[in-house]
Amino acid sequence: MSKKPIIVFLTTYPPRECGIATFTQDLFRSCQKILAGTYRFQVAAFNLSPLDTYKYPHEVKWEIDQNNKDDYLNLAKTVNNDPNISGVILQHEYGIFGGKQGEKILYFMKNCKKPMLVTLHTALPVPDTKMKEVTEKIIQYADNVVVLTKNSKEIIEKVYPNSIGKIFIIPHGIHQTEFSYKKEFRAKPELNNHIVLSTFGLLSRGKGIEYVIKALPQVIKKYPSIIYLILGETHPVIRRHEGEEYRLELARLVTSLDLEKYVKFYDQYLALPDLLEFLQATDIYISTSINPNQAVSGTLSYALGAGRPVISTGFAQAKEIVTPDMGKLIPIKDSPALTRAILEMLNDKEKLKSMARKAYDKTRYMLWDNVAFKYTNLLTRTVIPPLILTHLLKMTDREGLFQFAHHSRPDKKYGYTLDDNARALILCSKLAEKKYSKEILNLIDIYFSFMKKCFLTDGSFTNYIGYADKLPTKQNDTEVLEDAQARAMLALSEIMNNPKLSIAIRNEAQEMYILSFKEGPELSHIRAKALMIKSLALARLALPGHRSLLTAHLKKYADSLVDSLRENSVKTWSWFEKDLKYNNAVLSESLLIAGDSLGNLQYTNSGLKSLEFLIGKTFSPNMYIPIGQSFWYSNRKKRSQYDQQPEDPSSMISALSKAYSITGNEEYKNLAKKCFSWFLGNNNLNKALYDEKTFGCSDGLQPDRVSLNQGAESLVSYLLSNFIVTNLH
Repeated sequence: MSKKPIIVFLTTYPPRECGIATFTQDLFRSCQKILAGTYRFQVAAFNLSPLDTYKYPHEVKWEIDQNNKDDYLNLAKTVNNDPNISGVILQHEYGIFGGKQGEKILYFMKNCKKPMLVTLHTALPVPDTKMKEVTEKIIQYADNVVVLTKNSKEIIEKVYPNSIGKIFIIPHGIHQTEFSYKKEFRAKPELNNHIVLSTFGLLSRGKGIEYVIKALPQVIKKYPSIIYLILGETHPVIRRHEGEEYRLELARLVTSLDLEKYVKFYDQYLALPDLLEFLQATDIYISTSINPNQAVSGTLSYALGAGRPVISTGFAQAKEIVTPDMGKLIPIKDSPALTRAILEMLNDKEKLKSMARKAYDKTRYMLWDNVAFKYTNLLTRTVIPPLILTHLLKMTDREGLFQFAHHSRPDKKYGYTLDDNARALILCSKLAEKKYSKEILNLIDIYFSFMKKCFLTDGSFTNYIGYADKLPTKQNDTEVLEDAQARAMLALSEIMNNPKLSIAIRNEAQEMYILSFKEGPELSHIRAKALMIKSLALARLALPGHRSLLTAHLKKYADSLVDSLRENSVKTWSWFEKDLKYNNAVLSESLLIAGDSLGNLQYTNSGLKSLEFLIGKTFSPNMYIPIGQSFWYSNRKKRSQYDQQPEDPSSMISALSKAYSITGNEEYKNLAKKCFSWFLGNNNLNKALYDEKTFGCSDGLQPDRVSLNQGAESLVSYLLSNFIVTNLH
């Protein structure tokens, strides 16, 4: 039995006292609970220095000195070389990695070749030059990026445009607690008969506790039973630099205002059960940050999740999450405003109770189990499954690749097609260049032999071959076979250019190609022309003696596509036809290939223009939505959402890959990965078409289900997409 794949968390981790460490442990445990049957999880924990010695739990497999470049490089090497490690989840905060603005994490990210999901806990609208430079690289190296608020997403996409397409919002998690309001539910008897205000977290000057203390005297005049709890020890990093100076300043302020009876310090790092008990004993939680750009506060999240009414300064997350029915927002560093807010809330006991209930009810989506589900859902779309040929082998006999499947079994009565076998030959040729094996060579022999069987003396091909007699069927006489003809030529050109294959098979492919090119049928269908452009661009490399003639035909077909684009485009419609149909992106891709092959900017620009139009019609902010094939999509008409078929995202991934290779624009790479996630469940139904049990791919996405059948076209479309995305660098 094979081992379950491993996901590695890169982060600080308890018992190190750090907000990110606590966040990660909560996320780790929840992910482990949800995906225990699918993945194993391990941790690489970052230490401030080699002198730090923590008794880490068993899940921590590596300890990294945040200032040691070699530790980062060695970890990347370990992750790359372990076949069981499938991906990395990196919790990012600038202060927990070495170097200026945490730049040393880039040593790991640049060299790690496994998929990476990065959570950005800070998002500044005006970063300094170094922070911006580091963050740009982090986003570039990450496969997907998580932020914790809508505001953070807007900031990141504005400051770092190359992030568009890979940013996802997943909120800070909260713990499940029983909602309670009545005094008898309080687990801290020393707080009975008090009105409890509280703030918790690691102390530092950015907390703004002094402004709360200054707000208390006027409140106490009316409510002398007030007690304000300051829960948490001084941040360890702050303590190393200045000791307990900030806490002592707060204590002196308390003394100067005669508040010793009303303010209580708990100078300890609270365990979760103690923290939750204190929160449940709280009447009003006060979130005190003086940083308007603070992206998220775990303490605010936990307080709302415990059903506590809150008063918060107007930092970024608070403005997004604290609504009037659960609390109040006040200006930063404004003690009088805080005084007024406390009094207003305490003066209306019924509204205070209502706020508590609203805070509890409106934060259920933030429960750690829900957050972990979102992470694991995104994780399965980030970690590219290994390319496994089990289903392809099952669907192939000595004759060739079967056209259809009944569920995951070959449906032999429908026989074989040239089109599917040519697709499979293209795939296996690409695989042979990367991984030379007898299994792949055997498949190449089968599919190439099938192509030879379909090859006719006049240079054309037949497409449909029956199973029983292994002869062409009558269906060949009733359908236009241009797409199959052109795809067969593309497969031959792939074979001709593959140095890993024998001279004999390459020569045989050349002979077939030359005969078909000279004697075969002229192509009139636009997608067949596009496939032929791809083929001719490759053939020019393998057949130098025919280069001028091949170039002439390449230009003829490319000019034809440019003419079609011009004739059918109007102000809101930049496309080759009046409808969007099937396998659309191959049209744009073919012009990109023609432009690249011939150095023709008109072809390249037309390809990019049409591709951008298609992107606009098929991508939402979070997913790829293929044109449904229930009916074609005409300009200004209603589009079909279903039947979505795998050939469409496969052609889009191929086109985006080509656009990225030509322009270097990271957005095309990001979109290709997002498009691939369609196969893994990032689609209208949130259901995977790739089947991890059979290693097949469903034939389509219907309004209420994925198809139960896993035929050849969908399978090879998935495998080719997997190959392209895996090798997209």
